Amino acid sequence: MKSPSLLEPNHRILVIDDNRAIHDDLRKILLGENKTREHLQDDEAFLFGVEALPITTFEIDSAYQGQEGLAKLEQSLAEGRPYALAFVDVRMPPGWDGVETITRLWQADPNLQVVVCTAYSDYSWSDIQRRLGQSENLLILKKPFDNIEAIQLAHALTRKWLVSGQAQARLEDLDLMVVRRTAELQAANERIKQQFEEKAAAELAFRTVFESSPIGITLSDLNGRFVDLNGAMEQLMGLPKASVIGRDPADLGWIGDREDYETVRKALDDGDDLDSQELTYRNPKLGGRTGLLWARRVEIAGTGYSLCFVLDISERKQMEEDLVRARLGADAAAQAKSEFLANMSHEIRTPLNGILGLSALLEEEDIPEGIRLMMSLIRTSGEVLRRVLDDVLDFSKIDSGKLELEEEPFDLRACLQWSFDLFRTVAEDKEIKCTLHLDDALPARVSGDATRLRQVTANLMSNAVKFTHQGSIEMEAHLAEPHPRDGKHLIRISVRDSGIGIPEDRIDRLFRSFSQVDASTSRSYGGTGLGLAISQRLVNMMGGDIRVKSRPGEGSTFEFTITAGIAAAAEPDAALTSRADFKGLKVLVAEDNKVNQIVTMRMLQRMGCKTELASDGASAISHIEANSYDVVLMDVNMPEVDGLEATRRIRRLPTAQSCVPIVALTASATNEDRNACMAAGMDDYLSKPIEIRALRRALERWGHPRVTGIAPDGIDIPEPCPPKLSAGADQATSDALNETHVPG
Repeated sequence: MKSPSLLEPNHRILVIDDNRAIHDDLRKILLGENKTREHLQDDEAFLFGVEALPITTFEIDSAYQGQEGLAKLEQSLAEGRPYALAFVDVRMPPGWDGVETITRLWQADPNLQVVVCTAYSDYSWSDIQRRLGQSENLLILKKPFDNIEAIQLAHALTRKWLVSGQAQARLEDLDLMVVRRTAELQAANERIKQQFEEKAAAELAFRTVFESSPIGITLSDLNGRFVDLNGAMEQLMGLPKASVIGRDPADLGWIGDREDYETVRKALDDGDDLDSQELTYRNPKLGGRTGLLWARRVEIAGTGYSLCFVLDISERKQMEEDLVRARLGADAAAQAKSEFLANMSHEIRTPLNGILGLSALLEEEDIPEGIRLMMSLIRTSGEVLRRVLDDVLDFSKIDSGKLELEEEPFDLRACLQWSFDLFRTVAEDKEIKCTLHLDDALPARVSGDATRLRQVTANLMSNAVKFTHQGSIEMEAHLAEPHPRDGKHLIRISVRDSGIGIPEDRIDRLFRSFSQVDASTSRSYGGTGLGLAISQRLVNMMGGDIRVKSRPGEGSTFEFTITAGIAAAAEPDAALTSRADFKGLKVLVAEDNKVNQIVTMRMLQRMGCKTELASDGASAISHIEANSYDVVLMDVNMPEVDGLEATRRIRRLPTAQSCVPIVALTASATNEDRNACMAAGMDDYLSKPIEIRALRRALERWGHPRVTGIAPDGIDIPEPCPPKLSAGADQATSDALNETHVPG
């Protein structure tokens, strides 16, 4: 049962808005109305001689951030004085925005009626629905407020809160009534058995219960023919009582399957009671229906009968089936989407590996400058295509909640310098001045996801270079707070340019998925419209937020904050103190695609490796059984025996070659694919298109190359059968896999 206070009129309103003027306006609108109505009521009573109607008095509390609003809501619930309605602003920097605030408010009180207040749309209605779901408790109120509209919303939604509570209480009462009635009927049945033996007067009590029950009740003789039934049962059967008496359910066609009817009779003949047995029956008007059957053998005045209770559950059954179908449909859609993205990634990355690999190899050949320029353009176009593909996959992961951030120590300054240097040459080619300022107070090392931080900063630098034709680009990073809070540094990073700028009325489009400022921007500069949307979500995942200031013709400033953990001092890096010599390293390449065979073999040969080729998984197994290799590069998708099955068979070989290091080569790029490779027994993972730097790092780790220079303390050479990497690989390999990942 609900608390009595929750079923009484409630006019408590919570206003959550960082603008204090909005609080004042709503108070004037909602509380000022009372003074006007008091005067009108006095006049009405005087003129017409009628008693004045009571005036609704709203109680309004204020909160200026989402966190404060949630605290007030929780306090009101603890005191048993909940709010009926909340007005929530969409933008409330620097804390939660309106959508996040509403989500948390509903987690605390699902019955709260909410009005979203907004001057412009940070989120479209579909975005709000996607994040909050379909809800009858949500309305939108545009700023500036219309007084009448605000008053009507306050009255209507506080009334709706009360009516919803009363309706819910009524439903709970009905459920309790069914349980209570069922218990009463079972108790009444036992009483009737005793009372019928003692006196005929018990018939009156039984008849009262029988006729007044909302559950269908029948009384049948031992041959199964109806002797009596109540009004509720007439409605379930859809037949008048007179046409039912003396006939059994199968003859009437009420129970369509006589075998089901005979099963019930046999159970009763054997002395068994039936409790909550599902029953399918037919109503002439409604068609097939579903009910729950309770049946007992009883004795009345010395005569045996079957007493049955039937409760219709057709609506509940239909709802359960609808939910199952909806869940199966959602699962199928999610599976289809995942399969499509995986197939798309594989089908695009396979030829893309050939385009990027061959163009990179040809650029190093002695070719005419004109041809070299065209090869450079081919490779650049391929990189753009890869960035588009990575954007789509990243967006899908973020949208489905499957993207997880790494938490590893990294060099913060080197990370930011990488993003800056990546675009400095392009900017200087356009005669744009580029400067990087890193605050001396920045910690040397922090803990977090360096790859995703590079992705965000590189995206902002890429946009700055793209939309700036003259002037300058400045990238800055500062420590926002002098001391860590809760073990986290707060770091503020900004990218400022003197480019074309953005009109104020179109800034809200920047962080929408698949959206740019306008169509002409897309035509002139290209891009998927996903880069900033992904950047915003990554920044949010890293505990910060992102904002933009811009004026047309004067440039733009993108600024974001992140939180990063405290990291210990860096250990010496073997890559900085040694140089790997791969001369003589024996590598087996298992690859079925002709173009990728050429690309991979040429890369290895240029590094001095001895290479052999296997065009499928079965051939790779045969090569390894007959020869000794330092490293195997294994394509995952090959005909007949694929790379995963080939790896499993190699690991089961009785020879020492079962421990040969195997590095996966795959055009798939999901965590599921990486996990599958590691589970099959592979040691490392390279995603196509293959970068020669990533390939070099994999060989350095697994190939045991000769090293010139002195290896630093603490760097161990792997054993002949090295331990498997985790699904995420180590930080060095992970960095190599992602070091050229830049959003479009």
